[in-house]
Amino acid sequence: MSELSRPLLVLDLDETLWHGVEPADGEVVRVQLRPYLRHFLEQVAHDYDLAVWTAASGDWMRGGLDVLRAETGFDLAGHAVFLWDRERCSWRRGEDGDLSWRKPARKFRAGWLRARYPRGRILAVDDVPGNYACGYGHLVRVTPWTGDASDTELRYLATYLRSLAATDDFRALEKRGWRSRLQLPGS
Repeated sequence: MSELSRPLLVLDLDETLWHGVEPADGEVVRVQLRPYLRHFLEQVAHDYDLAVWTAASGDWMRGGLDVLRAETGFDLAGHAVFLWDRERCSWRRGEDGDLSWRKPARKFRAGWLRARYPRGRILAVDDVPGNYACGYGHLVRVTPWTGDASDTELRYLATYLRSLAATDDFRALEKRGWRSRLQLPGS
């Protein structure tokens, strides 16, 4: 059997890695980083190549990534295979009839991406499952974060993702309820 390619982990930003306040004209981007973010990024970077895909604007993404680097010392923008903002998203009408940005997993089929990462070796972390409505097999859903300082989601998510890294095809795994299947310290 051939050696597995290094997997790709595609990260959402708002309410997944940080919580932000939209700046007024002339203000700098203000984000609050989720607890354990530096630990999470350092841990998953051992086993995964990293990328960013957000439904936010490019300016918001870059501003938040600058804050992340300044506060944690981890340069996610520098590590990222790609930085995709809302320009790579599509408008889709939800069940409620409202339009929202979506992240069509078909974009993982791009030739340059597929040459490096087979589709089964791409995972996406997002707090909005509807973003991957046509690609749930890639999704690891996290709870949305809006500032709770006692949040431990990223601490345990790092452990979970590292336990999956050697899996042949992530799409075949049942990832819903990942927290309940994780062996937490002391359990």
